[in-house]
This record gives sequence, structure tokens and C-alpha cells, in this order.
Amino acid sequence: MAPKKAAKGAKEVKKTYDYSGLQKDMRVQAESGGAYYAATIVAVSTAKNRTKAPVKVNFNGYDKAYDEWVGGGRLRSKSLKVVQPPKPERKPLEFNFGYWKIRGLGAIFRMIFEYKGVKYTDNQYESGEKWFKEDKPKILETNPLANLPYLECGNDCVCQTNACLTYLGKRLRMGGGSYKAQLMNEQLLCEIYDVRNAVIDLSYPFKKVCRDDAEHKEKALAQLGSGPFKKFEAVLEKGGTDYFCGKVLCVSDFHIWEMLDQHRLLAEKHGQGDIFADIPKCKAFYDKVRALPSLQKYFESDAYKFPVNNPIANAYFV
Repeated sequence: MAPKKAAKGAKEVKKTYDYSGLQKDMRVQAESGGAYYAATIVAVSTAKNRTKAPVKVNFNGYDKAYDEWVGGGRLRSKSLKVVQPPKPERKPLEFNFGYWKIRGLGAIFRMIFEYKGVKYTDNQYESGEKWFKEDKPKILETNPLANLPYLECGNDCVCQTNACLTYLGKRLRMGGGSYKAQLMNEQLLCEIYDVRNAVIDLSYPFKKVCRDDAEHKEKALAQLGSGPFKKFEAVLEKGGTDYFCGKVLCVSDFHIWEMLDQHRLLAEKHGQGDIFADIPKCKAFYDKVRALPSLQKYFESDAYKFPVNNPIANAYFV
């Protein structure tokens, strides 16, 4: 039975083929009627009117009356190549970040951006004027939860610290490489925020936790002596890795590092000893992150020298 010619109007898979490896008299397989048959190339055309079916084949054992022009979708040959279309160029991630012109929560994000080498704009608000009257209304148009810090990337606008950090973890692949690492990262983000809140409570007079400087010192010493990083030391001990969620840094690591550094500064302010004396694994972690080459630009910048808390709020610990 002679091979059937393809029905007119039959759609072929849209692919781009490189026919340069095909030559006259080369043996191939050609499709006809849904099946492939042995065939020999009669001609390979470069004419514009032959771009869709540039190869003429003779089905072996059949008269040339059955010869047919076919395209790559109906040919099988090792010499026929499929041209892979160039992958669309992905635009590099670019973040628009906003926070007060202090370290506070902003330091965590600035370190992450520098560590990953991503492009970012750091909007540093020195007073409430620009934030409340200019930029917050713009953020509100996109996100009714507008607050500091905020993070914009493409069409996304995220507010609230842990939501922003979780978002960064997903976009920058810093949220944990495994299910367990992801769970640990999320737990640590909450745990370290509790530690931060304790420092905030004793840093700002409007919190009514410390009514004067003497009370601040008393409660600051109590905070330092309470061993706020014992749980984090236990996490490193149990995990057996350099970082808190495994062998690579996650977003929670940067918040933990910042709070370790803030407690170090708080201890220095009040003439206390080494905060790392009873947490050697946290000390090793702290030193390892502090020595990362990708973070040296940040540590040498003015941003690292910003006040820890907002001086305009008469913070006891700045």
C-alpha cells in the first residue's frame, strides 16, 4: 500500500528546524498518514516559498509520483536539528525598600540586599513628614496595610516585617531549601521578633516600660542577663550547622545577627561583659557572617553606623 500524502491544511507542531545537515540521497524517515516510512532525500530547497516544507523525499520502493515536499515536523533524522528559541531574558530583580533612617528593622533588609547583590533603592525616612504626607498615601493606593518597612518589587507591594522577610525569602531563595528548613526559618522569624520587642520596650520612653534612664539601665541589665539567645544557641547545637536553618543563610539569620549585634552594643553602653560568653555557637555564627566578603560594603557604609533606634523618640538606647 502506497504511503498516503498528508491532508491539506493539517497543522504541524510549531518548531524551527535547521536543515543544513540534510543532503540529497540521504536516508531518512518521513511521515505519511500518521506513520513513518523509509525515504530518501531528493532535494533540499532554500527557496522562500519552500520554508515550511523544504525537503523533497522519495518513499523507498515507490514511484517518484509519490515524492513529497515535507517539513521538519514530518522527518526523522539525526542530521535534522531543532533550533531552540532563545530564552526570554529575565529582568533582574529590583527592590524598592522603605524604612526610617535608623538601623532598627532596616538593617536586616540592607544586609540581605547586599549579601545577594541585588539592585535596590533604600528610602530612608528621617522624619514623618515625607513618609506620612508623601509616600504613605502612594503605598496605600496599592496596599491598604501601608506601613514601615515596605517592600516593592514589580507589581508586588508588601508591608509588615515578617511578611516582607518571608517574601524576600521566596524571591531570593533564602526561605529554606527543604520543608524542615522552611519551618525553622518561619519559627525563627517569630522568635527573634520577640527578642526585638523586648529591646524596643526598654528603649523608648513612650512604651511606659522605663520611665527614666535609671529604670532603663536596670531593665536593660535584666534583659542582658536573661540569656535571650539561649534558645538560638540550642538551635545551632541541635542542627549542627553554621547557620540556623542549615548550611546556607536564610532571611531569619540576618535578623538574628542584627539582634546579636544590638545586644552587643547595649552591653557596651552599660559596661557589661561579653554577651557571647555562654553562647559560643552564636558567637561563631556572628563572626562568620561579619566576615562575609559580600557584606563588607554594608559594614563600611553609613547605614551600619545609623542609630539603632530613633533618636527623635528620645530613645534611651540609640
